Amino acid sequence: MAAWGTKTFEEDTANDWIQELIDSEDAREFLIESLTTDPGYIEVDQAALVLAASETLIALLDEPRAGVPGELVDWVGDNECDDVSDLPEVALPALARVLGDESELREIWSDSEDFDEWLENVEAIREVIAQMAQL
Repeated sequence: MAAWGTKTFEEDTANDWIQELIDSEDAREFLIESLTTDPGYIEVDQAALVLAASETLIALLDEPRAGVPGELVDWVGDNECDDVSDLPEVALPALARVLGDESELREIWSDSEDFDEWLENVEAIREVIAQMAQL
């Protein structure tokens, strides 16, 4: 059974992404790729990557939010990632797409009784990223 929850890392794709980040040779480039979306409809897996990468930026530039897995927290503490202080500006439009009308993830959650909780989580991520982009 697939993991599925209202928080970013309560979803299998986001959890699998952590190992890919850890194994990547260039973490900055991996984050950029994860935040880059194709035009048009954004599918569930791509939206999950945007959320995971955004959570990781928050952890790198500030501190991990509640619910970030220990494996990622450890990586953040040990990483030697290139400067990522400019990446919140890359994350903002990607997050807007996750929240937009052409988002499969939003579409799925909008039919759920937990939609408000999911939306609150994503909006909180967007708010922190927006503050970081202004610094």
